[in-house]
Amino acid sequence: MEAELDLGRLLGRVGRVERIGSAASGLMVWRDLDLSIYCTGPDPGRDVAAALGELLAHPGIRAADYRDELGPRSPSGGEHDQRHYATLRYVAGDGEWWKIDLSFWTDAGPRGEFIDGAALQRRLTAETQLAILWIKDVLHRLDGYLREFAGIDVYDAVLNHGVRTPAEFEAYLTRRRT
Repeated sequence: MEAELDLGRLLGRVGRVERIGSAASGLMVWRDLDLSIYCTGPDPGRDVAAALGELLAHPGIRAADYRDELGPRSPSGGEHDQRHYATLRYVAGDGEWWKIDLSFWTDAGPRGEFIDGAALQRRLTAETQLAILWIKDVLHRLDGYLREFAGIDVYDAVLNHGVRTPAEFEAYLTRRRT
């Protein structure tokens, strides 16, 4: 799928590309590719627009959403988390649908352990890996997935709060909201 879209070439022109999330950690339960691109050029906005324009011209791209998350619109509101963010829906040559998340970071700093697949793998045991996969498999079908919670929340719940089942994760979310 990545080769079909020539992601390495297209995104590599914008900056350093890093596979993150479930594709990097081996905890994927549905076709979801997350990539961080650390912008290196003098005009990241122009470079991002050019790369996205080429991607959108591919016949397998069926939908796209773009968000300018710069300045106070960054995920945390902080300068370190400024990005251009795009979500693509792609039908691969084998007919399978993929969701592709592209975070074009304007700051080159590290993003954290839960999206660093190698760091996450070092923390996993057989028990926590199975718990994460089970919870994600059940929850990714729910309406609130990716709006109210995401895979990173499952990793946090399992690795830092002892959650092991989908029901325990629901209770964890309830406690977190209060």
